[in-house]
Amino acid sequence: MENIQSFSFKRILLMMQKTLYENGKSVIIGLSTVFGIFSFILIISLLNSGGNAWNNLDGFYYAGLIIAGLFISGMAFSNFRNKEKTMSYITLPASILEKFISEWLLTTVVFIIGYTAIFYAFNFLLILFGNVLNIDVNIVNIFNSEFISVMPKYFIMQSIFLAGAATFKKSPFFKTIFSWFLFSIFLIVWLSVLVYFLKGTFETVSFNDQGAFNIGNNTSYNFENHWFIEGMKYFYYYVSAPAFWLYTYFKLKEKEA
Repeated sequence: MENIQSFSFKRILLMMQKTLYENGKSVIIGLSTVFGIFSFILIISLLNSGGNAWNNLDGFYYAGLIIAGLFISGMAFSNFRNKEKTMSYITLPASILEKFISEWLLTTVVFIIGYTAIFYAFNFLLILFGNVLNIDVNIVNIFNSEFISVMPKYFIMQSIFLAGAATFKKSPFFKTIFSWFLFSIFLIVWLSVLVYFLKGTFETVSFNDQGAFNIGNNTSYNFENHWFIEGMKYFYYYVSAPAFWLYTYFKLKEKEA
């Protein structure tokens, strides 16, 4: 048997092939559903407004990327849905790191490249139909500032759903959404209680046109540049996704133990 203590890209590729073979049908059905919904919306737009939506395909690209990407990430590690498959997956001749990397690559890099390629094929078909129907259809340009802005947020959400897939045995996608909902409720309640106890302080706060605030007669402060806010932004954009990926890795290690 090959020594799995040594890192092997070959084993990662084999794991990716295995996962694609086992889940390819579900992925195809999911993507077909997404693009079917896009087609339905475009037809309705054509009938009701002469096809205005056909010139705003950028929104379709990002909507599909997020919906399909989060669903695929949320349903990752499909072998964990069944006890027998879990045991078979754990005993596969590959390290936990290799199993994690294979799943991570499929749900991030491979998915983004594959989805983008399919979307551009869809975009090309729309251009052909648009020529027949005398509708101007633009080629979507994703290589812009919006893409740079959206992708970090997508990776953060994707990491949460991947962690959920490694945590929950049944319906991980929906349980992750529910957990996210409960956390949001907790956060809202916590902030509400905090504001309630600090309402005396907040009554003396006033904001100016530059976004700074005054407390009583004290000097103005720029809230957006406060170290705490900057720290939270840094954690959100640069730490949260790697932290959830690391959690996923240790969750896999826990299941093997």
